[in-house]
Amino acid sequence: MLNFELVNQAQPSTESAEVTVYGPASIVVAGKTLTEKRIGVVSNAGLAAQAYLSAQKGKIGKVAREGLALHGEALIASAARRGNYKPLCEAIASITGETLTISNRASFECLGDRFADKLADLKNGGYTTTKDGIEKSTSKRNGLMQVMALIREVQSIAASM
Repeated sequence: MLNFELVNQAQPSTESAEVTVYGPASIVVAGKTLTEKRIGVVSNAGLAAQAYLSAQKGKIGKVAREGLALHGEALIASAARRGNYKPLCEAIASITGETLTISNRASFECLGDRFADKLADLKNGGYTTTKDGIEKSTSKRNGLMQVMALIREVQSIAASM
């Protein structure tokens, strides 16, 4: 005979109702001008503060967005280290606009070569010539270079973990 236990889900458990107490928060601000002080704080801020400040305009917003990009690279590398390649696939697919599959560690390791081949296959090496005779890189080349830089960073961070 099977025994079933009725659990009332509407009532919270007393075990999970513990409150974590943190010490006082203190931020040391250094710099000569107000802008230097603010940028110093933002560049050393945590993920939550940088996410909030990324919507700001000007230098503060730019520094916060750059900090978020670094946090994002670290999170993508951490996921890849554990075998979760979806965040990396999402980042690359959003840059290239192409379908991408990373099925295992071997395909993750050879991603750089894969995109280097795509870069080599570009017409005229990914450059166009303007009316003035100046060679200018195409947006396709710029995107592939950005993807290759991301792959290099993620692989080196994942290897050092």
